Amino acid sequence: MTLKIRETVPADWTDCATFFRECFNAPPWNEAWTDDSALQRLADCARTPGFLGLIAEDGAEIVAMAFGYWQRYQEERHFFLLEFCVANDRQRQGIGSSLITELHTRLQTAGVNRIYTLTARDTPAQDFYAKEGFYLSPKMVMMARRY
Repeated sequence: MTLKIRETVPADWTDCATFFRECFNAPPWNEAWTDDSALQRLADCARTPGFLGLIAEDGAEIVAMAFGYWQRYQEERHFFLLEFCVANDRQRQGIGSSLITELHTRLQTAGVNRIYTLTARDTPAQDFYAKEGFYLSPKMVMMARRY
């Protein structure tokens, strides 16, 4: 495996959307993304001020991606990791850890003080984030309202 991690460019977004759809339409997520809805999701994120998107490639193949953006919070910069995924057949090979490490390095260099994300409870994703130093926030709770 020759892993290369680089920032995304708009020319990557269609391939990223296909990759995103393949990851999240499979177990354990079983979501219902189309290429169009996935592309819109990622493009919306990429057009947000403070955007940073990274992809991990093995040769020409995308094997992981991270999309998010930083925002001001009082005197700090916080990074919201909006989307993170690793190819289903490439998990538990250190790719996600390598991508998180690279993201962490870039964020520290940019003066970001905190990173946060949302994920489903009691899933391998929650275990992965905990292994990477994320914790359940004692102060925050996610709340939602459906229309």
